[in-house]
Amino acid sequence: MLAGIRKFSKSIFAKIIFGLIALSFVGWGLNASMLDLGTSRQVAEIGNQSITPVELDRAFQRSVQNMRNVFGPNFNQQQAVQMGLLNNTVQSLVSQKIMREDARDKGIGISDEKVRDAIFASDNFKDPATNQFSRDRFMQSLYAAGYTEQEFIDGVRGDLMSQQIVGSLTGTAAVPEIMAQQIVSYRNEQRSGSFFTLNRAEFDDIATADDATLRKYHEDNAQQFTAPETRDVTLATLSSADLISTINVTDAEILESYNQRIAEFQTPEKRTVQQILFAPNEEQTAKDAYKRLQEGADFMDVAKEAGMDSSMVNLGEFTANDILPDLRDATFDLPEGGVSEPVETALGWHILRVPSITAGKTQSLDDVRDTVVDGLKQFKAEDAIYDLAVTFDEELGAGTPIKDAAREVGAKTYDLSGVVRGEGLAGQTIDGSDEINAKIFELEGGEESLLEETANGVRYVLRVNQITPSALRPFEDVRDEVVAAWTTDERQRLMLAKAEELASDINNTGADIATTAANDGAEVKQSGLTKRDGNGLNDDVSPSVAAALFSLEDGKAKALQTSENVVIVKLDDIKAANTDTADAAPVTDELKQAINQDILAQYLDYLNEEISVSINNSVINGLYAPAAAN
Repeated sequence: MLAGIRKFSKSIFAKIIFGLIALSFVGWGLNASMLDLGTSRQVAEIGNQSITPVELDRAFQRSVQNMRNVFGPNFNQQQAVQMGLLNNTVQSLVSQKIMREDARDKGIGISDEKVRDAIFASDNFKDPATNQFSRDRFMQSLYAAGYTEQEFIDGVRGDLMSQQIVGSLTGTAAVPEIMAQQIVSYRNEQRSGSFFTLNRAEFDDIATADDATLRKYHEDNAQQFTAPETRDVTLATLSSADLISTINVTDAEILESYNQRIAEFQTPEKRTVQQILFAPNEEQTAKDAYKRLQEGADFMDVAKEAGMDSSMVNLGEFTANDILPDLRDATFDLPEGGVSEPVETALGWHILRVPSITAGKTQSLDDVRDTVVDGLKQFKAEDAIYDLAVTFDEELGAGTPIKDAAREVGAKTYDLSGVVRGEGLAGQTIDGSDEINAKIFELEGGEESLLEETANGVRYVLRVNQITPSALRPFEDVRDEVVAAWTTDERQRLMLAKAEELASDINNTGADIATTAANDGAEVKQSGLTKRDGNGLNDDVSPSVAAALFSLEDGKAKALQTSENVVIVKLDDIKAANTDTADAAPVTDELKQAINQDILAQYLDYLNEEISVSINNSVINGLYAPAAAN
């Protein structure tokens, strides 16, 4: 049923005009802890409307789930934040609210009948047997998604209001027929050609140039042979990881830590849940169904008679914290295979069945001793590191040299030579090396940093002892590199010159490409009938061949460099697009979409100036601080 409600969200809960306003009313993965935030501090205020923390989380979790469909199940919230998905979700919600605010200002209203018709028209809420709206299916969908009926209806109404504005702005967009036809003709033209790859073996033996030529090449390509700026550094690091091996823990401390963390080592009981759901006014029907079940009727048979299929009956596996609170006691009081009496919630009357129970368990201390000990040592090390860092900072502040101060607190020291910007710490494996490298290049020669801390908690201090400026390396030091680079370039130059000569022969004398290829010890291949985007190319043919074909006149050839190879390409055939039979509708729709998108974007910019919008970044950061911090 979740699939059905997702599909419905793409129709009634539509993304208004080509995804510019992403509707995020229906979402999945709502974090129950978000409900404790209340609505006293809002994510944003848009005119007389607001975006609540719960509303943002629903929309964001839906966006994360959509990305998992693309990148796989391991895509997480932290990655979503880093990709800017959280910011996009906030902006989409703001755009949605702005449109609704504008609709209200213009006095646009949506009747209950129109909202009802929109919901009833969805195939996802229809009984497959009768093709009529099924309240049971509708309520089951809302239940599975965690929404009340009123929330869903309000969301439909708001979007229908917004669509009134959008329709008036974009409904008249038109695309000139001749423009669409020209684009169709351009995109659907097809070409085919012949080509062969120049024989590289002919250019394997290239005599090394004299020193004068090589020296000029060295100067002309100075950037290729220039040594980057390097820095010599004294570095001291202090981290809890370095202290862990010195930390001792007692059995009493281990037991106390285990008891404090016991919840981590407990797997809660899980129950597979089935239900039959009746409308709020069907209490007696629910009681009659329960009576039949008590008399031995099959649960699925009774459910089918109530208009529910297996996808609506089988809710899945739940812990006590996962299931709807109103159903928690009834579900977890049942024995395995047991059926509950009808239970009333805001969604209606539920009869619950628990087909199976997976018992909860607690890992013993012996099972998790290593985990507890490691965690305890880490905790004690982090506690100790704070005091050591204070002492370290005091020593440095008193003018104690870095190595002497490091020795006092047991910090590690490093003498780094030749550190290059953006390339770590001269081969040393140090946690936070990228951050430390960046700090090194913030300082001047002879300058010492303050006691800094990396994102992973490594304290460090460094001194830049010497800076070696970037400079062109002497020719004598890089002669072998110069020879190798010159030889590669010379080979490519000679190959391209020969290829251009062969292409010229084909163009000017009408030489046969197959004969030309055979004389060079190569074999002609066919490109296949291709469009400009390479669609239609034969296997293992470079897309650059397609690009070359569309730059040639019929029957002409040209030399083309692809990676290390040089290719001669000849255009054999041009198949013009038939604009009379080609389907111009996709192009027309694409152009109309672009026009509408531009119109709506400009209108939203206007509304942003007319309607007050304030976004509370502190609330957003508070909601997603763990992910945002990383």
